[in-house]
Amino acid sequence: MKNSALSRRAMLKGAGGACLALPLLDIMGGCNADLASKPQQFRGSGGVPKRFVVFWTPNGTIMQHWRPSGSESSFTLPRILQPLDPHKQDIVVLDGVDEMSAYKGPGDAHQKGTGQSLTATELQEGDFPGDGGKSAGWADGISVDQAIADVVGDQTKFRSLEFGVYVYGANVGSRISYRGPAQPIPPENDPTAAFNRIFADLESDPEAQMRRIAERKIVLDAVAADYQRLVKKVGAADRIKLEAHLAAVRDIEMRLETGGTIGGACEPPMLGEVADPLKVANIPKTGKLQMDLLAMALACDLTRVASIMWTNSATAKPFPWLNIPEGHHELAHRGDGDLDAQEKLTVINTWYCEQFAYLIEKLKSIPEGDGTVLDNTLLIWVNEHQKGNDHDRHEIPYVVAGKAGGAVKTGRWLQVPGERAHNDLWSGCMNVMGIEAKTFGNPIYCQSPLALG
Repeated sequence: MKNSALSRRAMLKGAGGACLALPLLDIMGGCNADLASKPQQFRGSGGVPKRFVVFWTPNGTIMQHWRPSGSESSFTLPRILQPLDPHKQDIVVLDGVDEMSAYKGPGDAHQKGTGQSLTATELQEGDFPGDGGKSAGWADGISVDQAIADVVGDQTKFRSLEFGVYVYGANVGSRISYRGPAQPIPPENDPTAAFNRIFADLESDPEAQMRRIAERKIVLDAVAADYQRLVKKVGAADRIKLEAHLAAVRDIEMRLETGGTIGGACEPPMLGEVADPLKVANIPKTGKLQMDLLAMALACDLTRVASIMWTNSATAKPFPWLNIPEGHHELAHRGDGDLDAQEKLTVINTWYCEQFAYLIEKLKSIPEGDGTVLDNTLLIWVNEHQKGNDHDRHEIPYVVAGKAGGAVKTGRWLQVPGERAHNDLWSGCMNVMGIEAKTFGNPIYCQSPLALG
């Protein structure tokens, strides 16, 4: 077929932040024509976008009350993970993955455990003071959430969203997300500020909303008309690509006609009165609001990558709502024989699990396609350490939730044998999200992507 002078069309922004662009066709020529199929890689079996969410907590856990018993598919959740029992078929308890890179490079154990949680590469030299006279700089690589956002982030209004719950200061112990080496992204601690940034467009007056919908529908009609004319000029392979793209355009148009938005079940949350997020006693209320905002940002398809960081590494803050006056970090450093500390740490980690279960339930409650938002999400609970009093970074306690559009096999206690670096976990997560990756972070720790399917 004779090549026409077709160029890739300008991106048309609209409809809740979705990007409508002519797919790259064979008729356009060039060695990258196969990239036209890439958007489908980032969707589940029903064509719904996949999402990636990190839920991060500090100071390790109590493994005897975290590790399940039984077999891979028939297991019993222990005390700390009991809040997840209603969601057993939606999770993978991932046991045996090591944060090997966090034993190398500058910094103390907490600096390494936090800065390398999502980057899987050593920290830079720097002057952030740590324990024992040690110091460090920022992480020396991109974090996995941002690596995923680099690929899928241009499909939504926000390439990623970072939420915090009482995260204070600006140092390596208060950052988990990095755009690149020494490029930390601060989390937003204030639910009001997060709400205003994320949902301002959805909170405009009804007349403005109707005008915006009408304007976007005009754009969609024009795009569909252009595609109908073009489809007569292309070959069979390009016709398949165009028809798939037209189906997506019609889906957007249908939602606009019914007054909906891209996320189908999108409905801006009611923020109400917000308690002071800078008060320790308000951490439970702040966390719940942040999770509500995160969940609805996904449902509205305003982002497909997000994280929530619960306090700092080595935080000294107490848990007054649990009747625990001691700081988390101080309790974590007490010996195994201190039964009072072990009990309080178990209560703290069970409470964090309850928050994780709340986010799971929130995502499960939002219908999407033939399932729910959780069905199309890869949500992972990440801890800074395995054990706090000796800073053990072997066998980090991870819990995965959601099927990522069918790419993850849930309802399992997955025990990973031998030494396996969390680099392989992150490359495995990228593969689940539809992104080809053989390694992640510092490649010297990589074997092969960890299969979650």
